[in-house]
Amino acid sequence: MDLLSMLNEKQQEAVTCVDGPLLILAGAGSGKTRTIIHRIAYIIENGYAKPWEILALTFTNKAAGEMRERIDSMGIPFTSDIWMGTFHSICARILRIEGHNLGFTSNFSIYDDDDTKRVVKSILKDMDISDKEFPVEGIKSQISLLKNNLETSDDYLEEHDDFEGGYTEARIAQVYAEYQKRLLSSNAMDFDDLLLNMNILFAKCPEVLNKYKNRFKYILVDEYQDTNLSQYAIVSKLAEDHRNICVCGDDDQSIYGWRGASIRNILEFEEDFEDATVIRLEQNYRCTKNILNAANGVIEHNQRRMGKTLFTDNDEGEKIKYLNANSDLEESSLISREIFCLNEYRGIPYSDIAILYRTNAQSRILEEGLMRRNIPYQIVAGTKFFDRMEIKDILAYLKLIVNTQDDLALIRVINTPKRGIGPASVEKIKDYAFMKGTSMYEVIKHIDSSPLFKGAIKEKLMNFRDTIEEIRRLPENNGLMDIVINTIHLSGYEEMLKEGKVENASNRLENLDELVNAAGDFESNEEENTLEAFLENAALVAGVDSYDEDSSKVLLMTLHNAKGLEFNIVFMPGMEENLFPTYRAVNEDSEMEEERRLCYVGITRARKQLYMSSAESRRVYGRNEYRNPSRFLLEVPDELIEGTNVIKESNKEKELLKSSIKRIYDPYKQSPKKTENLFKQNNSFSDVDLNPGDKIDHSAWGVGTVVGVDGSGEDAKVTAAFPEIGIKKFMAGIAKFKKVQ
Repeated sequence: MDLLSMLNEKQQEAVTCVDGPLLILAGAGSGKTRTIIHRIAYIIENGYAKPWEILALTFTNKAAGEMRERIDSMGIPFTSDIWMGTFHSICARILRIEGHNLGFTSNFSIYDDDDTKRVVKSILKDMDISDKEFPVEGIKSQISLLKNNLETSDDYLEEHDDFEGGYTEARIAQVYAEYQKRLLSSNAMDFDDLLLNMNILFAKCPEVLNKYKNRFKYILVDEYQDTNLSQYAIVSKLAEDHRNICVCGDDDQSIYGWRGASIRNILEFEEDFEDATVIRLEQNYRCTKNILNAANGVIEHNQRRMGKTLFTDNDEGEKIKYLNANSDLEESSLISREIFCLNEYRGIPYSDIAILYRTNAQSRILEEGLMRRNIPYQIVAGTKFFDRMEIKDILAYLKLIVNTQDDLALIRVINTPKRGIGPASVEKIKDYAFMKGTSMYEVIKHIDSSPLFKGAIKEKLMNFRDTIEEIRRLPENNGLMDIVINTIHLSGYEEMLKEGKVENASNRLENLDELVNAAGDFESNEEENTLEAFLENAALVAGVDSYDEDSSKVLLMTLHNAKGLEFNIVFMPGMEENLFPTYRAVNEDSEMEEERRLCYVGITRARKQLYMSSAESRRVYGRNEYRNPSRFLLEVPDELIEGTNVIKESNKEKELLKSSIKRIYDPYKQSPKKTENLFKQNNSFSDVDLNPGDKIDHSAWGVGTVVGVDGSGEDAKVTAAFPEIGIKKFMAGIAKFKKVQ
């Protein structure tokens, strides 16, 4: 088949450049996925590699699925043998084969964020560490950051085991070490372990590394700008011999620095691979000329970028429409009125329209505006189906079929539904298992011959064991969907919901029906349709809520959730300083540039029409705050934007506004990256006199408003409201903050 005729010149160049390292710098809407798919097909068709000798890494299951569907449709034999998937799924696949080298069996469990929080919370309790002094979320984030930076628990504990390096670091080191110990004893890994353990495996077992180096003759990485150090290390090791590595990405769309992604990986690819070829895909097939030029006008203000200028053969299109409101309430009203008119008078379906905002907190007032005009809408909020309580409960039962060492799964279901097995009994089993060096289920399995319990509680535990054993026998004679159906029934969960013993029981039953459907679809459509594979898919599935693109609803979502999507008409509300960009970015060059990249992503989601809006005042925790238009709004070239109140200021006033913003942030002034430990204590501001209404700048939560002060001096308990964070309480003598004049 002709693989090149449908591609432009630069895409063809990227497809046919098969030898050595290649960076495809792909601008928004430039046909990146098509180029990657045709490159894989070209490699196979021309005999450079067999399908099973190609490794293609993506960041979402959705992207991996779309790529696989598109290459399957090309009619090339054996494309199902391509190693294609997310970093985490590919690492899990390899670790199930090779994990025994690190002390794991092939049926290890994968802990999600909620599981991780539960383990950390349990450790803090067992170590008698206050979760107020060391918040669970903070500890979890710190451990994740350490793992993504390839720092093992042993290394970190060795560095901080004597408290001389700081009390906080020593405590975190102890929790991290215990956390890893518990995961290993439960035969479990968390998401970050999948990456970290791959690096440990390659370092510990050179023969394993060589095995996969030799297997993968060609490596392709999509969205390379979003890789962290751990992911970077994996692909670098795999490609160090043959060097046939192709990375595709856009430095201007690197928006995940807050979760460990390093833009350095794409910016310095040519330093890592000195003989690398760089091909820029700059022709955009999505946006109108005006929208594209607006995006170019904003992003060119960033200094740390490789540089490219997108162009398009599409129509010039309408100018960007700017809506300037007196208040956030009026902004919501203007947006809803505009959407109503687009639908009523221009016949534009609501499903063609999306409202993209910087923070989730903005959605409420936008929803109210839509509801007042009876405009149907859907919030795409990033909640996963598999995160729902009833789904996680049944998945925990299923995990015990596969891995009885999973103490976390057992603790979740031992008294769900209620069986009269209370926390004290669970703790007793947990302590006994620890003393014996075994799993909690192993203790329960032999409970009838154990002196640990007597009487009624012993009988309840025996009944629970019998239930689990019956469920564990299900795979012997049942397919995947029937295993799920029978587990829901045998566990007593179905009966509990039908009796209405749980809030929203009917909705939860519907969700369990959907879980059965998911199992059925997986069983029918996946080549490896085992229970283990289904559980792995459930643990690794990522992305925002699914939505029906054909339903006539306006979509509301954050700018981060919108990445990879596109809509005919886009509204970007809240284009104000300290909201977008956020206040946290004002004094940090790298964060400001990431905020600008996020704005660029938002602008380039629009195919035909873009609206940007701001409010002169916004209600924040009961008080009106006056706002300046966002610097990003001012960076859109004047000739591309129109509206009844296009930046109200005169040219002279506009320049003054721009210069005042520049004084806050000078994009040409580079400062070293600042790193702060969220747990560090500082008493240098304990003598500040605080009163309700005062503004403060907190090291972790940013600028907020004091709403209450109880006591005085170092012992004063301060209550403050922080935008995006909420109400927080802290001791004046411990917290790191300063009063804003």
